[in-house]
Amino acid sequence: MFMKFFFFVFFLSSFVFAQDSTLRLIFAGDLMGHDPQINAAKKEAKGKGYNYKPVFQHLESYFSSADLAVINLEHTLAGKPYSGYPQFSSPDESIFAIKDAGFDIIATANNHSLDKGKLGLERTISVLDSIELKRLGTYRDTAERDSNYPLFVEKNGIKIAFLNYTYGTNMLVEETPNVVNRIDSAQIAADIKKAKLAFPDFIIAIMHWGAEYENTENKKQRELAKFLAWEGVDLIIGGHPHVVQPFDKIFVPDRDSVPVIYSLGNFFSNQRKRYTNGGIVFEVNLQKDANNKTKIIDYGYMPFWVYKFTKSGGNIYRLLPECKKNKPPCKEYKMKSEDRTAMGIFFEDTRKLLRNLPVKKY
Repeated sequence: MFMKFFFFVFFLSSFVFAQDSTLRLIFAGDLMGHDPQINAAKKEAKGKGYNYKPVFQHLESYFSSADLAVINLEHTLAGKPYSGYPQFSSPDESIFAIKDAGFDIIATANNHSLDKGKLGLERTISVLDSIELKRLGTYRDTAERDSNYPLFVEKNGIKIAFLNYTYGTNMLVEETPNVVNRIDSAQIAADIKKAKLAFPDFIIAIMHWGAEYENTENKKQRELAKFLAWEGVDLIIGGHPHVVQPFDKIFVPDRDSVPVIYSLGNFFSNQRKRYTNGGIVFEVNLQKDANNKTKIIDYGYMPFWVYKFTKSGGNIYRLLPECKKNKPPCKEYKMKSEDRTAMGIFFEDTRKLLRNLPVKKY
């Protein structure tokens, strides 16, 4: 009787162990901090600090349903006085709302990393650490970078190595001993080699690159993407242009093709011109089989538009998925005809640009 029970338990445990592991990741673009956004958050708080949470309320369930959600933080958390363009410092509540919306990992290497100097870089890190958000891209010193980079995150039995680099920092130079990860092929190659020594199942590079407001990637982006793929990166996520750029796949001998989305566009921003007033969330689903091989089984994008409107004499923002006038969440807003037109144009532009990428439903 004991032996039968033993073999049953052994069989059951072996069956469970053999099951494939899956991981669903989402990536969002540039989280900006323009003055009108700060003012709107103050208005939403009704005299009690700043409240960014309503901005994300219509997409929160989508964000929080992912196993891991990643975003580019393109403003500092340097404390008061708060400021928008050209040197950003937003209230801490901006990142509190991002965590509440379901995001887990914050990329901090971008051209605004040094907007508020040493204080801004270090305080941003401290705030992120205080609310237990995982981060990568900027560091207090080389010792911290050596200990925490690449960023390794294990979820659902799948171990991911995350990398993050920026093309520059608006000609600002970090004060010693601060570190900002910059795009440097020798350093990137060394970091990928270091990542491989930890035997991750998958390597993801988050790149701040390209030309602002250009709807197509440039030669440098393509060359760098190919370099990353050939060095061993499995997925490449781009940002900085503030508009959506194309999706492509890079073919590497003896490996799965490497997907690259050259730019996710804006996430939350005050920019209102065509192409800048929305963005996409890139979604990828991984599967690790019983032989410990991890591969992409599905990917796509979810587009959204940043709705800016006036309420009680002040600006208010909401991120909206594609929706019809008489369907939620659009149904609850008395949207002006010019706003509906702008929203429709954004979604149509995005569909045309990403015709080779499946759309994920909200």
